[in-house]
Amino acid sequence: MKTIYFLPVLLISVWCKAQNGVYPYAEKNKWGLTNRKHAVIAEPQYDSIHLFNGDYARIENNKKVGLIHTSGKVVYACNYADMPFVAPNGMAVARLVKGYVLLDPATGKQKGSLVFDEIPGINPMSRHTNLLLVKKEGYIGVIDMSTGDLVNKKLKYDDGEFFEEKSLRNFMIVGLDGKYGVADAYTGKEIIPATYSEVKGITDGTQDFIKAVTEDERTVYFDATGKVTSAAAAKAAEVATEAANHTPGSFASADGKKDLHIYKLGNNKWRIVLELTDFQRRGQALDSVDLNGYSQIEYMSYREQTPKYQSKLKAVKDGKTGVIDMKGNVLVPLIYDDVTYREDNIGHYAFIETKVGNRIGVIPAETMQELKKPVLVQIIDEDQNRQAFLVKTASGTRGYMDQNTGEVFIPGYKD
Repeated sequence: MKTIYFLPVLLISVWCKAQNGVYPYAEKNKWGLTNRKHAVIAEPQYDSIHLFNGDYARIENNKKVGLIHTSGKVVYACNYADMPFVAPNGMAVARLVKGYVLLDPATGKQKGSLVFDEIPGINPMSRHTNLLLVKKEGYIGVIDMSTGDLVNKKLKYDDGEFFEEKSLRNFMIVGLDGKYGVADAYTGKEIIPATYSEVKGITDGTQDFIKAVTEDERTVYFDATGKVTSAAAAKAAEVATEAANHTPGSFASADGKKDLHIYKLGNNKWRIVLELTDFQRRGQALDSVDLNGYSQIEYMSYREQTPKYQSKLKAVKDGKTGVIDMKGNVLVPLIYDDVTYREDNIGHYAFIETKVGNRIGVIPAETMQELKKPVLVQIIDEDQNRQAFLVKTASGTRGYMDQNTGEVFIPGYKD
C-alpha cells in the first residue's frame, strides 16, 4: 500500500510563516514575483526565490544569497554565502568569508562592526525585544539590533536561547559544559546557576514560570523573577504547556487500527475487506464487499477519522480510471487515463492527481470535486501556509496555484 508524497524543493522555506499575496514564478529557470492580480512585481532574474517570511524572502543568484521585499525592492543584493536568519523587520544575519554579520534593511549594509561565528540555540531572537543571540570564539553574546553592538560582554556561556514566554523576555536560558541555568540578557547577571540538566519556560496563560530539572531528576520551579516557587503554583502551567505542545498524530479506534485490503478473485471480480491491523488481531475482518466489472482495483487511502470519504480505491473499467469507495460508490468518474493519491508527509493536505495524456489535474480529497482539469504538466509541491501548490504549466513556466480556487498565479497564464 503506497502513498505518493510531495517532493521537497529548494523553494519551500521552513521559515515561511505568513501569507501576503505575493508569489514566486519562473520562466526559463529564472524566478520573479507576481501577485493575486497576476501583475509582475519583479521580472524573472533570480536563480531562486524562497517563500516569504512576513514581507521578506531570500533570493539566490550564482550561489550567492540576498533578500527581497514584497514590493519587489531588493533589500540586500546577492553578495552573501548564506542568510540563515531574517527578522520580521528585515534585519538579517548573513555569512561572509570572514564570518557572520548583522545587516540593516534601512541601508542594505552591515549594522555595527561585529563579526561573529554562528547563531546558537533554537530561539536566537527574543520575540519581545530587539535582541539577537550570537556566538564568537566559543561563547555566546547578545546584540542590540538597533545598534549592532553587544549589550554586554559578561556572558561566559557556551550555549543559549531566549524564552518564548512574555514575562521572561529579558531572561535567557544559558548553558555551560552541558549544564543549564538562566541569565539576564541585558546585564549578564546569573539569575539561576548553570547547574541543571534541563531548563525551560512554562505558562498557564496568565503566569509564566521556569522549570529546572536536576541531574538526579528532581524538579525545581522558579517564578518570573527567578525566585524559587512552589510546585503547586507551577503545576497548572506545566500541564497547560504540555497540552499546547502536544501534536496529535494518527490514531487507532477503540477496536484497534483499521485498514483496507484488496483480494483479486478473477474474472474482473474483487473482494474489499476492512481489517484490523493491530498486533494481536491482525487480519480480523470487520466488513467485506465484493465488486464486479473492474479490470483493476488498487488501494489509495483509508482514513477512519474522515467522516465523508473514508475509503478511496483506484478503479479501472474499459481502459478508463477513476476512484471508488469500498462499497463501489463512484467518487471520481472513470474518465481519466490514470489517478494517483498524493498527500504531504504529515497529512495536512491530500488530493487525487488526475491524468489525461501528459496533462495533470487536481481533485481535493476533502471535497472530491474537481479543482483543476488536467491542463498542468506537474504538481511539484505544496505550500501549506499559502494554501497553494507549486505547479508547472504546459508552457514550461512554474508558479503557484490556489488550493481553494484553482487559480494559477503566473502573469499571462490561461488554461
